[in-house]
Amino acid sequence: MYQDVARTVTFRALDHIDRTFWRWRCAGILAAAIGAFAAAQTPPPTAFTDVTARAGITFAHHNGAAGGKYYPELFGGGVAVLDIDGDGWPDVLFVDSRDWPAGGRRSRHGLYRNNRDGTFRDVFTGSGLDAVSLYGMGAAIADYDNDGRDDIFLTSVEGGRLFHNEGGRFADVTDRSGIRNTDFAVSAAWLDYDRDGLADLFIGNYVRWSPDAEVVCALNGDRGYCGPDAYRPVASKLYRNRGGGRFEDVTARAGLDAPTDKAMGVAVLDFNGDGWPDLFVGSDRVPAKLYRNDGHGRFVEEGVQAGVALSENGAARANMGTDAADYDRSGRPHLLVGNFFNEMLGLYHNENGKVFVDAAPRSTVGRASLLSVTWAAFFFDFDLDGWPDIFAANGGTDESQVRDARARLSQRPLLLRNKGNGTFDDVSASLGAAFNRPMMARGAAYADFDGDGDLDVAVSTLNGAAHLFRNDGGNRHNWLRVRLAGTRSNRSALGAVVRVTSASGAQWQMVHSGSSYASQSELTLTFGLGLDSRVSRVVVEWPSGITQTFTDLAPNRLVRIDETRGLLSDPSMKPAPAGAARPR
Repeated sequence: MYQDVARTVTFRALDHIDRTFWRWRCAGILAAAIGAFAAAQTPPPTAFTDVTARAGITFAHHNGAAGGKYYPELFGGGVAVLDIDGDGWPDVLFVDSRDWPAGGRRSRHGLYRNNRDGTFRDVFTGSGLDAVSLYGMGAAIADYDNDGRDDIFLTSVEGGRLFHNEGGRFADVTDRSGIRNTDFAVSAAWLDYDRDGLADLFIGNYVRWSPDAEVVCALNGDRGYCGPDAYRPVASKLYRNRGGGRFEDVTARAGLDAPTDKAMGVAVLDFNGDGWPDLFVGSDRVPAKLYRNDGHGRFVEEGVQAGVALSENGAARANMGTDAADYDRSGRPHLLVGNFFNEMLGLYHNENGKVFVDAAPRSTVGRASLLSVTWAAFFFDFDLDGWPDIFAANGGTDESQVRDARARLSQRPLLLRNKGNGTFDDVSASLGAAFNRPMMARGAAYADFDGDGDLDVAVSTLNGAAHLFRNDGGNRHNWLRVRLAGTRSNRSALGAVVRVTSASGAQWQMVHSGSSYASQSELTLTFGLGLDSRVSRVVVEWPSGITQTFTDLAPNRLVRIDETRGLLSDPSMKPAPAGAARPR
């Protein structure tokens, strides 16, 4: 049934391809055209330097494999960016697993505090994260109690744990919080789905699994790892934040309780532009889901109708990592999805807030990623030209192994540069030897770790060392970084939209948790400005309905904007009269 419906949706969408083609090339005002022309020129030399050792990062992921062929051993840990101590500098968390059985080697997550000089200090011991040993998968970050500190939810084979930041140390508050997820969880995301000013938690559960009920798969007498088809799907969870550190399970009430997902990647986006955060859930070998938030506490599944549930030929793909961004300045968020070998990336262009068309199969995006196994995937503007680029962390399949041994073959990452006209170039080979070294990558996240304005990348590998890649060259262009703090809205500003206008055109981003694969990048927004020497306008649209407008700002700085107090850190930015509140 899914395949027939998907083909119908695809054929209808293909009727619009010619029109879409011309819209990508002809739409927009003159300023956007000028920006596209500038972006299409020869980019400045850029490289990513592996600074892991000099930064003091020594974390190595441990999957506990000892011959038992337990399925979770194929899944590496994620990476999350957070501010442990509230100093404004991004710190980093690498998620670890542990031995089988639980009495063996404990998980030792890599929790690193930024020293503000290009180096980090390992602060895991005594952090509170060391109080419990988990077979960890990923992490999602938000200030769920609006106290000004970043809190952590760790996903795991055991379901996950909530850690409250108590001033640089974390307390496990899972039991008293009301969060009772015990299923195998990979990715999670915070969002204020009901816009009440409190961050709620979506947990992407994967499959029904336990070591005692492991499925045995073998080929020619050799035991190997099974694939996802061997395991039953399980419903994800949505926990509504009631305040006071308490959560309630609203999964059934929200319409998310059908056990049809095998969630790997989760992206929060407002795909129809109605002001309510929606969810894209990438599921492993079952149709992906696009859950539309109806604004009344329920989510309506529209993945098949929207054209994002299956591939062009009606097949369910791996859907491992995902992200959403407006990569062509159309005003709508588009979807990026990482897939398996011979499946290529999905690059779903949002046509009208209802239907998406996969632009990858007929483009460099598809050709460059066809033979990759992509886990983490995200949009970010690595060269600060004002157009979001694509990063894909790849690794892990071996045809000599049984069924689904995605842990074996190392692969280099991909970086696809946005040309500013709806297309991308594969510039991976030009980014230096360190960036092109093959690895068994899993989680990945970006942040400006060294404070120079451009975005660096942290990558975890399966049962191996983490990597920190410093961006050397992106800051040859101008930029603006925006950090928001909500008051009426949630403190982390999840769901807030920032619109930046400069000489080359207008661009926007939404603050969102989750994305990538089992990972989360920084919540601070980075806008590349190319050669633009001034920002004419910054507009912040808060989930509460408040709109703030600021004008005339010099580039190459970080600005902090408070929902109540306005601009906090840059006296050269002139506030315009406050805009009218958007209806809730």
